[in-house]
Amino acid sequence: MHIGNMIIGKTPFFVCLFVLIATPFVVPRLVWLTRSHLTMGIMGFEGRGTAGEQISLTYSYVYYRPGRDTIWFAASSGLPYKHGDRVPVRFDVSAVADARVDNFVGIWGDVLVYGGIPELILLIFLLHPQVVPRGSKLRLTLKSPYIRIWSTHPN
Repeated sequence: MHIGNMIIGKTPFFVCLFVLIATPFVVPRLVWLTRSHLTMGIMGFEGRGTAGEQISLTYSYVYYRPGRDTIWFAASSGLPYKHGDRVPVRFDVSAVADARVDNFVGIWGDVLVYGGIPELILLIFLLHPQVVPRGSKLRLTLKSPYIRIWSTHPN
């Protein structure tokens, strides 16, 4: 093996890709969580918006008061709160408008959607035996084609 030519197993390759794809989504949220503060907000109202012109979406609008200001933000729909209920809110002190309802969907929902879709496609590639057959390895090179299937069981 010389530089620019490497043979790697299927599972280690896909684990590296999985981490490479997940890192830009997970790390910023973890940093945000370490800098965020917990407070209580108030459920304002359910509102409607649009995604394009055909799909209407509902949002929960919540407000909280960091100091003397009142900050409103849109949270996901379907919160189990009614108008006037207290809602746990996390916000970043350096950007008070960057607030989220303090529950799993509020904190991690967008990360799961935006990062989870490419990860799901990657998982399908990993598990589908016609993409990379069982017992095969991957040969990585610096010139095209960059990835080749390297069979460990020749016919």
